Amino acid sequence: MTWVNVLPNGRLVLPASLRRSLGVEKGGQIVAELVDGEVRLSTPDAALDRARAIFRQYVPAGMDIGSEIISDRRNENAQDLAAGASKDGAS
Repeated sequence: MTWVNVLPNGRLVLPASLRRSLGVEKGGQIVAELVDGEVRLSTPDAALDRARAIFRQYVPAGMDIGSEIISDRRNENAQDLAAGASKDGAS
């Protein structure tokens, strides 16, 4: 366990050993999130990997979700156009 100092202005001082472990350079970025009352620090790449893993629980690997969404929108648009045309013809 490593102690981290909080400066009077609220900034945290992350020790060099932790920055090295995370692969973070001075001036780099880390992601901070509150999880069960604790602050979790990780790299943006690690956070993205976690998000991808959550996404894959709902969307199987190999599925092209972008194409699925575009197809759905085109079908909805075609239905909207057909509904509008039938309303115009019914007048």
